[in-house]
Amino acid sequence: MINPTWLDTFITLVETGNFTRTAEQRFMTQPGVSQHLKKLEEACQCELVIRLGKGIQLTEQGQRVYHYAKEQQEKEQDFIASLKFDAPFEGKCVVACSGAIAQRIYPALLALQKQHSALNVHVEVAPRRTILSGIANNTLELGIVTNQPESEDIHSEYLGEEALGLILPRSLPDALTAQVPGLSENAQGFISSSGSGSGSGSGSGSGSVAKVASVSGKAKSKTDDGRTIEAVIKHLGLINHPDAMHYLQRYFNDCGEAELANVNPNKLTHTGYINQLSQILLPVSEGLGYTVLPTSTLDFVSFADKLTVYKAKNEVTEPLYSVQTPHSALPARYQAVKQAITQVLG
Repeated sequence: MINPTWLDTFITLVETGNFTRTAEQRFMTQPGVSQHLKKLEEACQCELVIRLGKGIQLTEQGQRVYHYAKEQQEKEQDFIASLKFDAPFEGKCVVACSGAIAQRIYPALLALQKQHSALNVHVEVAPRRTILSGIANNTLELGIVTNQPESEDIHSEYLGEEALGLILPRSLPDALTAQVPGLSENAQGFISSSGSGSGSGSGSGSGSVAKVASVSGKAKSKTDDGRTIEAVIKHLGLINHPDAMHYLQRYFNDCGEAELANVNPNKLTHTGYINQLSQILLPVSEGLGYTVLPTSTLDFVSFADKLTVYKAKNEVTEPLYSVQTPHSALPARYQAVKQAITQVLG
């Protein structure tokens, strides 16, 4: 095993590029620095630096040893940080969740970190299956997912509900109006004169209803309205994203619209795909398609005035759960993190 003291001296030498400054930073003499370098080269059985006057130049082997030394240093720092599990406001906290949830909770977690600077908050955006796998395999300590997992390897706690919305362009393209018979009479009204709408029924309290107009509907009956919205989505086309099929299926099943309940999401026309949450609504705002997302995402786009949320017969929500391993308690520092998340999502 290579002496870690020699590696630490070598790191300083590489980063300062000077024996004198290395000695000063390491509280050593210059001969002491040279001695550490000599012993490290003997241990590695190769020359690590070329002396250039007062400076140095790394050999190829020296570059590799430097990277190895830095990796060992970082591993040691992470290991020491991992031992601080009983400090309530100190150490690394990793929370894995969807992009929509990350948008909602990250400001609160940053506020917590600002209050307790020794906390190191990491938010990992990941799909549900990856989060559950990470918890089950003990590579993640805390996650947030939709729908309660059915596994003995995962402990879950209910957090709240996330409202889903069928999001359309506020102004439908003229070409679409011409393609869909009766659209201007039945459906164009719920786009153009919905400014007084009451929102999408966002039970999550996300506040997005203040930013966007909900589709209030001017159809003669809910059946006519349902047929019109079915025609709109079939002709407009889906802006697809990683969670789109899951969201669509849930929305069609729970929204209370008989016509939408019979639509197969897998057979819908797609007019685009993007996996960056912040960009999914951009093509919708330009009239290039529709999508289904948590309505809270509307709070985080600057073009929300170009979007509208279809007001279905029933509000559609998904339950949110925190997930962790059932075999051991979370480190104390996670309690403040969980409390901050609950205040946002509860």
